[in-house]
Amino acid sequence: MNSLQVAIASVPLAIYFVLIGTIRLRSRPLVTSGWRDMLTLGIACSGLAAVGPMQLFFPTHAASRWPGWVWLPMFGLYFLALLIVTMWSRPRLIAYGMSKSQFQATLLTAAQTVDPNASWYGEVLSLPGSGLQLSAESTLGYYVNSVGVVGTLNNLPDWLKLEREFVKSGSRTTCTPGKTGWLMIAVGLGLLLLAISPVVNDPEVALTELRKLMFR
Repeated sequence: MNSLQVAIASVPLAIYFVLIGTIRLRSRPLVTSGWRDMLTLGIACSGLAAVGPMQLFFPTHAASRWPGWVWLPMFGLYFLALLIVTMWSRPRLIAYGMSKSQFQATLLTAAQTVDPNASWYGEVLSLPGSGLQLSAESTLGYYVNSVGVVGTLNNLPDWLKLEREFVKSGSRTTCTPGKTGWLMIAVGLGLLLLAISPVVNDPEVALTELRKLMFR
């Protein structure tokens, strides 16, 4: 793998690390849906896809007829596949920056605007009037919490309303900025520096590598 390919693979990931680290340093949590979270992660991994699977299955015959243009349908297929996987994944709600107790209390407040009888039963939030049940999921960090729909989502209007109310409730919640945010920003900036330094130091070689990558 040459320096340009390393840069293509690393830059989107580096930006993602900086973004998550910045979110973690805020005094307000970020509340989002699983669909948006997965799309964001998919975009961050697009560079890895470009130097990995897209190289492995590169349409050489088509590239000889339409040099450079074959990358458009390849990225189109990648994002189409990402969209399909996202749509088929279990509906989830995710909060960055909240403790578990804050997350459960905020989600319960939002759920009770949709169904006044909503209540937590252990790790499951039940909305009996809406037919929704959400179960807590394991995450990589204490300040990252998520819940997913149990079974099939049969009540989309109430789910969308719950999502909107959860975002509203989350925007009124304050949280303690985490020191891990600085670590993630440092990792992201370090990765970005390592990725672009060879390109900046020798732009002619990088341009040659880009031409070989795009037109072959």
